[in-house]
Amino acid sequence: MIRTLIRYLVTLSSLGLIVVLLGAFAETGEDGGITTEQGGQRSGASVAEARLFVPPTTLAPAVSAASVSADPGPGAGSAAPANTTPAGGRQADATPSSSAAPASSPTTSTTATASASRQASPSNTTTTIAATSAPTPTTTTSTTTAPAVTSSSGMALWDTAWQLAAKANNDGIGQYVGRLAAARGAGGANITGFWFSAVNINQDINTANGFGHTFGSFSDPNPDYLNDVETVIAKAAGQGLRVGIVVAWDGPNQYSVESGKLNADNAYNYGHTIASQWTRPGFGGRWAISAWIMGGDTTKDNGGEHGGVWAEVVRGIRAAEAENGFGGAPVLLHTAPGQQRHYVGASWLSAHAPQTGHCADRDTAVNWMNDLRSTGARIWGNGEMRYEDITWSCNGNRPISPDDVLGDAIAMANLGYMANFVYGHDDRWNSSWPGANGMGSGGSVSEGLQRILDEPGLIRSR
Repeated sequence: MIRTLIRYLVTLSSLGLIVVLLGAFAETGEDGGITTEQGGQRSGASVAEARLFVPPTTLAPAVSAASVSADPGPGAGSAAPANTTPAGGRQADATPSSSAAPASSPTTSTTATASASRQASPSNTTTTIAATSAPTPTTTTSTTTAPAVTSSSGMALWDTAWQLAAKANNDGIGQYVGRLAAARGAGGANITGFWFSAVNINQDINTANGFGHTFGSFSDPNPDYLNDVETVIAKAAGQGLRVGIVVAWDGPNQYSVESGKLNADNAYNYGHTIASQWTRPGFGGRWAISAWIMGGDTTKDNGGEHGGVWAEVVRGIRAAEAENGFGGAPVLLHTAPGQQRHYVGASWLSAHAPQTGHCADRDTAVNWMNDLRSTGARIWGNGEMRYEDITWSCNGNRPISPDDVLGDAIAMANLGYMANFVYGHDDRWNSSWPGANGMGSGGSVSEGLQRILDEPGLIRSR
């Protein structure tokens, strides 16, 4: 009996040694498990959720790693950033010290209420969401106290620099991304990245950019201009920041779809051209492309007229990504205020990032987002809410205050299904030196943005 017991113990010890040796040679993945590389994407149960950056909801099934990603990370169709030379001859900026995907979102079901006056239920319960009609926006005429964060796993925070590629020169771009990357909250929270437009959004698209180059046309974009946009991406990547790229702004004076300059005849080639360059394997900054953004703020697209153009742009982008072996950044839709239901169910769209705008107060914005969610649509986040310091007559010509923007961010987080928040400062989005507007050296930023970063539990770090 004793000899039998000894042999049994020896056998168990041998098996344990084998397990230890296997573990020594295995690569530990971001989810703490053993991973393999498949098409540039790590396998592993929680890694996909980490890269998707969208908490599970009760209304939509789980999505693939190629969809709805707020943060694809360097594994999304490309290796970790390399210091390689772009097609335009500019060196990609230095590889950031860390570009791993953030930790995965909690797997508990979350809820939202249909009432604009109530916050979402805590994230450990599940309720039914009733459809609501989009109300007439109400305006804010007095400063309100920001609510407390009650339901959030932390949102990714993005800045708005719409005109960076259209107006800034090399130094202006470098100053902006450096200062944005340096911003920190009291608890260490930082900014994930920024959104910008590939073309000028409020001047003729052939107004010269900060490098002295003009865009050309959607049928034949100027290669020098595309290299300049690549510089924006490269410098962002060098600071560890991600970017969301508006491919062409759709609006009354933005010279794109509404004017017919971007149309069904040239949309595919345009999408293919820009994605071919900016996602090519030789470009070390390509991992920073976090989303392709369609839309704008047109009121002449009622959810169908321009869809054929966007579908062709996306088809061109997807073809180029496949040719380049790029994992695929999600396609988002930015709308005019109150148009949150546009293109729900469109096959070319990964997720929605509607604008609730600068006249809608916090309750109206909450109601619009809940209305969108009641359709079962997948929501990336709020793509444009009230900008800090913006002064419009709809708000009684009262500048939107730090209290306002903090309260807006908290209200979005408390919905329980909002994984991203795009902040904006009125002096920055249209500036040729955005890093000098509402930002300073040493990571200093405007009061409203700093308070968002400081708020415990509100923002997750990149």
